[in-house]
Amino acid sequence: MAANEVLSERRGQSLIITFNRPDQANAMTLDMANQLFAILKNATTDRSVRAVMLCGAGRNFMNGLDMDPYCKDMNAALDNANQLILPFHSSIRELQTMDKPVLAVVDGYVSGAGFSMMLASDLVISSSTAQFNAAFGDHAITPIGGASFFLSRKVGMGRAMEIFMLCEDFDADRAKRLRLVNKIAEEGSLQEEALIWLDKLAQGPTKALGGIKKLACRAFEQDLNAQLGLEHTYFGQSSRGFDFREALRALNEKREANFTGS
Repeated sequence: MAANEVLSERRGQSLIITFNRPDQANAMTLDMANQLFAILKNATTDRSVRAVMLCGAGRNFMNGLDMDPYCKDMNAALDNANQLILPFHSSIRELQTMDKPVLAVVDGYVSGAGFSMMLASDLVISSSTAQFNAAFGDHAITPIGGASFFLSRKVGMGRAMEIFMLCEDFDADRAKRLRLVNKIAEEGSLQEEALIWLDKLAQGPTKALGGIKKLACRAFEQDLNAQLGLEHTYFGQSSRGFDFREALRALNEKREANFTGS
């Protein structure tokens, strides 16, 4: 197994995860998928981690799957591809189910598996020079990593079909118009602006943010009555937490709340 293809670094109560194959535009490999899943699984259960940031080493976030192994040995490539799906999809599940906000910080190429990772994140900050492409169709494969689930919900069926079928590059401005990106950072300030958001998320009411995340994810799956019931459940949980009491004290004392994530 290639070591250190995915790096993790603590920043206070945040975890920064870096895809670390800059010479290959951080293209996803089986080793990367396994390392990423192990890191995310640990982050999910680590109560001291209150926010997660995803980024790429060098100039790119992630330019799809690493296609080199597929070109050398076709039979082995098919086995490798199906092995990769399991930890990669497990990583997507962890991103969605963890009770912590996930921020993707994207630059350079964001395609294929990287496009899926971005879609599965809760918030996205992009550089002004990032280039986006689903790219699955260019390799005659169907979407992976939940892209078919997330994209149609974010941009609608018609736009999703356009992005999936035409496989055309589009820039950060269009990604923002399509609501795939929350913010475009000024040139040269991507890291700085991302860390401001990351620190704010890590200092937030983590349990409440986790409930917000789950409510938003379930909103497309059920009717209003079921969603109201789910809101009742999560409201009850969050209102019994220490952070809600701190919010009330801060309101009464006319100061900023100091949340602990509990």
